[in-house]
Parts: sequence; C-alpha cells; structure tokens
Amino acid sequence: MLKLKSLAVIALTAFTISACSNSNKDVENISVQDLYTKGQTYLQNADYSQAIRYLDTVEKRFPASTYSEQTQLNLIYAYYKSQDYQQALTAANRFLKQHPHSQNLDYIIYMVGLTNFILGDNWLQDLFKVDRATRESSSIRTAFANFQVLVQNFPNSPYAADAIARMAYIKASLARHELAITKFYAKRDAHVAVANRVTGMLRQHPDTQATLDALPLMKEAYEKMSLPTLAQQVETLIQANKGKKFEKITKPKKPQIIAPKN
Repeated sequence: MLKLKSLAVIALTAFTISACSNSNKDVENISVQDLYTKGQTYLQNADYSQAIRYLDTVEKRFPASTYSEQTQLNLIYAYYKSQDYQQALTAANRFLKQHPHSQNLDYIIYMVGLTNFILGDNWLQDLFKVDRATRESSSIRTAFANFQVLVQNFPNSPYAADAIARMAYIKASLARHELAITKFYAKRDAHVAVANRVTGMLRQHPDTQATLDALPLMKEAYEKMSLPTLAQQVETLIQANKGKKFEKITKPKKPQIIAPKN
C-alpha cells in the first residue's frame, strides 16, 4: 500500500511539472506584441490572473518595449481587481519611479490611495458592524495623504471628486478613532493624555462630530487637574457649538474604474 501511495505521489508530481512546463511555453516563445495582445484580451474578459501572467511577462522579457508604460498601468489595475493589493502597490511604486512625468500620474496616485483605503478596511468589521475607526489606522492615514496629494496637484482630475469624498470619510473615521482613545484615557483618569488628545483633534479634525463630542472630556480633565481657566475656555467653546451637528458621512461606494489608455 505504501508503494502504491509513493507511486501516486511521484506520478502527480510529474504531471504537475509537465503542466507547468507546457504552461510556461505559452509565454516563453511568443512575441511582445502577442504577449501584450493576449494580456489585453484576458484583461477585457476580467480574467485577471491570466492577464497578470501575460502582462508581467511583457514587463520581464521586454522592459524597454513600446508597450511598457501601458503594460504597467494595466498590471496595477489587474492586481487591484484581483485583490492582490500589495502587488498593486508595488507595481504603482515601480511605475512612479520609471515614469515620473507620465500623463497618468493622477490615476496612479488615485489607485495607491484607493488600495491603501481598502487595506485600512475590513469586510469582517462591516459584517459584524464593528466601527473601523476604533481599530489600527496607519493604512487609512496613508490613504488620506495619497488623496490629498492627488487633489492638491490634480484638482481637475476625474478622480478628484471621489478622492475628496473619501478624505471626508477618512477624516470623520480618524476623529472617531481619536475619540475612542480619549475615552480610554478618561476612564483611567489620565487627564493630561485626555487634554493632549483633544487638543490634537481640534487642530487636525475641528469640523467633525467626534471632536465636538470630545470637548466635555477635555473640560472635565482640566477641572480634575485644577485648571479652572482652561476648563472655562473649553466650556465657552462647547457653548459656542451647542446644538451643532455634523451630518454622518457614509463610506463611499467602490468606484467603477478602468485602466487609462496611455
């Protein structure tokens, strides 16, 4: 029985090696134009794994071809659509190094922001209605910076409107993240930490509901530190904004995008 099992494993291994060898011949002995054309066809048919296979071969075998820039644009899109977000970022960074003056820089920056936005997201949190703002926020902060660069440098870009909407959503989320941390400190009577955190919120996210909700915590912290003047200043701020409500910002829908033609 053991021999039979061993023979089966050997046969399966041999079949796998043979299949891989035959598969590699598909991309080893054809022209750059045929590779690119096949990659494009697979991309249009939403077969992203095959599109990546052919387009990546174009890049590796013919890095200086006339198809190079468009191939890289398509690879970024294919990686994004196949949810291989780390590879999408790697491909985007490579593009920026090799084509710093491309007419499609706004698209690249937008895709980097969109990818970081998704990396800061978590479908399980959506499923269980967990507020993402209370979780780790480095990727989402990076996404905000990406969108900010896009809007500042390419205000007329077709991607600018969506970037602005995502920045508003991120800002509200980051403010709620800071509020969650502030409440954590308040429960532990870390009054200095509370005051510092809310000061940062006033500087970075003044126009958010979470910052307004944090003001009473700041006032209480100053009172417990016996700083009545500062506490009164915060109370004045609270009264000036009494009744003010910011509209809840919902998460923007996943955009319908295509790779631009160079």
